[in-house]
Amino acid sequence: MISVVIPAYNCASTIGESIDSVLSQTRVDLVEEILVVNDGSKDNTAELVEKLYSKDTRVKLISKENGGVSTARNAGIRAAKGKWIALLDSDDVWLPEKLEKQWAEIENNKDIVFIGSNRNKEDLRYGTKVNDHLYKLDLKQLLIKTWPHTSTALIRRDVFDTVGYYNEQMRYSEDAELWNRIALKYPLYYVAESLEIAGGSKVSFGVSGLSANLKGMYDGSVRNLRDLYKKKEISASFYAFLRAYYWAKYLRRICITGINKKRQGHK
Repeated sequence: MISVVIPAYNCASTIGESIDSVLSQTRVDLVEEILVVNDGSKDNTAELVEKLYSKDTRVKLISKENGGVSTARNAGIRAAKGKWIALLDSDDVWLPEKLEKQWAEIENNKDIVFIGSNRNKEDLRYGTKVNDHLYKLDLKQLLIKTWPHTSTALIRRDVFDTVGYYNEQMRYSEDAELWNRIALKYPLYYVAESLEIAGGSKVSFGVSGLSANLKGMYDGSVRNLRDLYKKKEISASFYAFLRAYYWAKYLRRICITGINKKRQGHK
């Protein structure tokens, strides 16, 4: 039913915890396979996965040359057998009831083709309320706040056939770019409950990995916005507003990152 796709690059220290969080789900019966896509790791990520999960036929290792997270996710999605694709990064973990609570909403609403959740104990209730536990986002709402987080996303397999896969030329804001394309066709739903721990609960920008490059993230967001405007998916006035809004958000993140680094330096 569900294929879990985990891109993996030099993540020997965290990959086991990510996989175990899937195998510990209260509705693990929904999981058809866990596809770990080794993206040319230089550490022992691949060897570790093979050693720890050799007896679990649901855990499958796909190895490829390094090409970036989007190429790894695409490789996993293309190889997947399940009707639904669940995305999970190798330094994130699901809480035990993650799939159970999302699946309950899917069974109650056949229009859902994309569903995420909150993360890191956040209590976000943004967008259009569907019920006490469920909200949905359209494109305009999504452009104000890109949500939900990648590792919470559960997406029906045929959505990728309709809107396409990850843009492998992008290194920043590639999730937002895909979410935008999906939102042009379908609403994005999310459970308004924290069901994932991302990166050990670190802040979502300015710390490590690709998200540490604030300028790269800003440029990627602007590129996505410009593409939508050129395709006339958003109005000129909304485009102008968002350009100013993204710039203000970029400056705010620079300030927050600087303050956090000073605090760390004083410890």
